[in-house]
Amino acid sequence: MILKSIKQKAKDFVFSSYGNMDTDSPGRIVFSRFPMPDETFPLAEKKSVLESEFMRNFDGGARSKKALVDHVIGAMIENIAAERTDYKRFFAECVERIDDLSYDGNEIKTAEDFFGHLPGEAAWHIAAEAYEYARRDDKFLAEDKKK
Repeated sequence: MILKSIKQKAKDFVFSSYGNMDTDSPGRIVFSRFPMPDETFPLAEKKSVLESEFMRNFDGGARSKKALVDHVIGAMIENIAAERTDYKRFFAECVERIDDLSYDGNEIKTAEDFFGHLPGEAAWHIAAEAYEYARRDDKFLAEDKKK
């Protein structure tokens, strides 16, 4: 196989949320890099109940059984959070800047501005759209070797 070409995604991403593409100067998210295929930016780390320090010291007493229930519930909540994407971390690590975006008189230039000035739901929708774009594969074209 001969790698013929690689069509990489553009570093400038124009999001479509909230009618952005319909304006004369749409807001753009400029990436410094795209996540590697195995980078997921989890909101929390997954926890194992059975391999925890708590289970190594579990004595089976009444007090320990109540604490076990609390421990299992806490681990479940953290594991649910681990399935969610930490968009703030994603922006901090992958976004260079934001161009042509303002909200309520505030210029949005950095990831800090983005999450600090935009309403939470709007920031989440735009960040989710940017994350989905960043996770898309580049296009690779190949051809057979000619002998």
